[in-house]
Amino acid sequence: MAKLEKIGYGQLELNQVAFPRDGRIEAQCALNTADFHEAGVKYGENVYNEDVPAENGMILAINRVKRTVGFPTGAKNEVLALNYTTEHMYDDRDLGSLRKFKLFPGTFYPRLGFLAIGDKFTTNTVDLTTAWDALTDEALEAGIFVIPGDDGYWKESSEDATVVAQIIKKTTMPDGQKAVKLQVVKA
Repeated sequence: MAKLEKIGYGQLELNQVAFPRDGRIEAQCALNTADFHEAGVKYGENVYNEDVPAENGMILAINRVKRTVGFPTGAKNEVLALNYTTEHMYDDRDLGSLRKFKLFPGTFYPRLGFLAIGDKFTTNTVDLTTAWDALTDEALEAGIFVIPGDDGYWKESSEDATVVAQIIKKTTMPDGQKAVKLQVVKA
């Protein structure tokens, strides 16, 4: 598998989703420091060597008892939601600042939307086995599906999962980077 080549971090464009209108969101859970961390920052007893941020477009697991958000584990009782946190513009003169947005523990809480069948969104947080050039209309019509990966990225798979989305269009993000439009077929 290969993650879509991109500059910066994951981006998301909500095309047609219901959760902002009907209130199926979670915005009161902190990022789990076991999954997400910033290099050189101390979290409890741990100091990590690499950045592992939460990116927009990731599918993440919510632990409602601990009030935390982490990576999906594949458990049947897991509650999954799409990270669609409002980007903070670090420099309003920088048109590519959306790709620079990421979240770490101790900053802002992520905003997550609970997906429903039929929801459509565009993202570049996808891990594909199919080559980019092979994403033809014929291939998409035959069905290429993605499920939540254990790193928060959508991964191409024919397995069944609690959330399944179909790639319905090969497209780009607003800054011109490669992306796919997904439609939820199981939630």
